[in-house]
Amino acid sequence: MATAAKKRRNVIIAMDSSEASMNAFNWYRTMARMETDRITLLHAVEIYRTIYTSPWFHDIPFAVDVNAVKAAYANHKIEVENKLYDLALLMKAFCIEGKVRSVHADKPGEGIVRIAEELEADLIIMGTRGQSTIRRTVTGSVSDYVLHHATAPVLLCPPKHVLK
Repeated sequence: MATAAKKRRNVIIAMDSSEASMNAFNWYRTMARMETDRITLLHAVEIYRTIYTSPWFHDIPFAVDVNAVKAAYANHKIEVENKLYDLALLMKAFCIEGKVRSVHADKPGEGIVRIAEELEADLIIMGTRGQSTIRRTVTGSVSDYVLHHATAPVLLCPPKHVLK
């Protein structure tokens, strides 16, 4: 009888610059990593922040300076590329092979869900910041959105202080 080949898991780890996402990455590498996993570290970029938090946006009340817009996007592109480079170095530091990727979306959760479906993810791992119920209700939560909209299983890593 022939043995079935092990299916490789497509694992997406949502990463931003937060301690919560590093906690999720560290949990994966120490507790859940399998040598056959296909890993994607995903950096979801919120379009709102790209456009409306740029300094040039608030300085132009009635007209848009096309050069200012181009410069803002060029700076943004460099920031995202630097973030992806840092994520690649993180994987290399722990001898983990995989991909790094970014996605632009109106909301980070939407981008994470979209890429998870595109990559046919078997598992999405992400950190939580431990927000209160009221705060999550008012401001929304990326992890809540992904948990309720993803077609793949979602593993949420609580803040470190909860793991002690």
